[in-house]
Amino acid sequence: MVKGLLRPDEAEKAIDCGADGVVVSNHGGRQFDAAQAAIDALPVVAEKVAGRAPVLFDSGVLWGLDILRALSRGADFCLLGRGFLYAVAALGDKGGNHAYSVLKQDLENNMIQMGARTLRDVKRDE
Repeated sequence: MVKGLLRPDEAEKAIDCGADGVVVSNHGGRQFDAAQAAIDALPVVAEKVAGRAPVLFDSGVLWGLDILRALSRGADFCLLGRGFLYAVAALGDKGGNHAYSVLKQDLENNMIQMGARTLRDVKRDE
């Protein structure tokens, strides 16, 4: 996996070099806020990759709606760390499960509101 890609040519080069997948991410955005938003880069990267490898998204995912937004713009999977870290810091061993439960409920509520029965209903071009 190659993480931190924002341009389609970078993703294509990573795959051509043997990467098993790409991660669209802008973790430098906190230090360099003039960089392109990862969510805006996601559709063109996903289009360029065109199913040759998984496209993961990892940039500011906090809620179920963030996951749905990323899936609808071409992501195959989302990474989420901060929410789980906060939950474990606050609740210890039970924090991870609690964070999962809250995230799952929010994801399901947002899917209901948009009329999506499955995550496939949200995926781009499916």
